Amino acid sequence: MDPWGASEPMDWWTLVNRTRALENMTYVVAANQGAEMRNYPPFSWPGGSMVVDYDGRILAQADPGPGEKVVVAPIDIGALRYERERRLGHDTIAHTRSSLYEYLSAEKLAPAETDISIESLEKRIRQAKSKTSE
Repeated sequence: MDPWGASEPMDWWTLVNRTRALENMTYVVAANQGAEMRNYPPFSWPGGSMVVDYDGRILAQADPGPGEKVVVAPIDIGALRYERERRLGHDTIAHTRSSLYEYLSAEKLAPAETDISIESLEKRIRQAKSKTSE
C-alpha cells in the first residue's frame, strides 16, 4: 500500500465520504482527480471518485489509479426526503440548534416544485446585494 493512499484499500477516502453521508443524511458525490501516468505515485492524486447514499452505502466507485474514469449512480431525492422524515432520530440536521447559526434562518432557494424564472432570480440577486451592502 503506498503512503499517498493511491492503492487499495484507500481506507481514508472511503471512510471520510461514507461518514459525511451518514452524519448529514445526504448523498455525497466525491470527485477526486485521477492519477497521472507519469509521476505516479507518490506525486499524483489517487482517483477513486465515488457516489455514496444517505446510509453510507457506496453506489458507484471508480477504481483508484491512473487514467480517466466516469462514475454514474442514481440519486433518489424522494427516497432521501422520505427517510429524513421517517428517521428523525438519525437526521443530524434536525438536531441542529439553529438559533446558534444565523445563516440557517436566511431565506433558502426555492423548492424544486417552484417555477424559477429570470425575474425571480434577478430579484434574489438584488435582495442578496442589498443585504451585503447593509
